[in-house]
Amino acid sequence: MDIEDMDVEDFQHQWRQARREWEQINQRKLEAEVSGMPLTETEHASWVQAKARFEACEQAWDQMYRAGVVVVVEGDDDEEDDDPA
Repeated sequence: MDIEDMDVEDFQHQWRQARREWEQINQRKLEAEVSGMPLTETEHASWVQAKARFEACEQAWDQMYRAGVVVVVEGDDDEEDDDPA
């Protein structure tokens, strides 16, 4: 991600989406581990991709913070992102 061209609101949305995907698939992975049922290859690949996307967003957030850009990634509008309208 190139932070110089990044729109803060777009980044907020990307970060929330990446976090949500990561949390969902990671929860599925943890449940699979507890139940003794490993993830399928497809699920594992999705887990790896979701983790990489979220880590990339985290790195971009860190770069923006170091550059003096304040990005609020938590808040009430997290639920609004779930609304497809």
